[in-house]
Amino acid sequence: MLQVREQHHYHTKVFSFTGRFCHKTMTGIQVLILAAQKTGYHHIILDFSGVTEIDSKGLNTLFLWYHNMRSSHFQIGVVKPPPYLRYHLDWAHLSEIVSIYASEEDAIEDAAVCS
Repeated sequence: MLQVREQHHYHTKVFSFTGRFCHKTMTGIQVLILAAQKTGYHHIILDFSGVTEIDSKGLNTLFLWYHNMRSSHFQIGVVKPPPYLRYHLDWAHLSEIVSIYASEEDAIEDAAVCS
């Protein structure tokens, strides 16, 4: 089970995850992200510090979200991925296209500069 906590900042929404980020949890997360996009948010920050597992479907979905959102000038970033998750993001080359931040504050500050 994946638990999601939402925080709101000016044009930025932060989703903090705890648990497994996998094919079984993707649908609910995608709905939250699309709802944020439709309500005027321009940046989505995914806090992965509490993620315990990610599968290939989760990585693939993250890649697709990035590409689909980029075309509508919508940005997505990742915060504090644990070392094993960072390895998978690097291996899948997602770290080359999705911004990865050391802290939520850094991500929010960068989002404010880009707005």
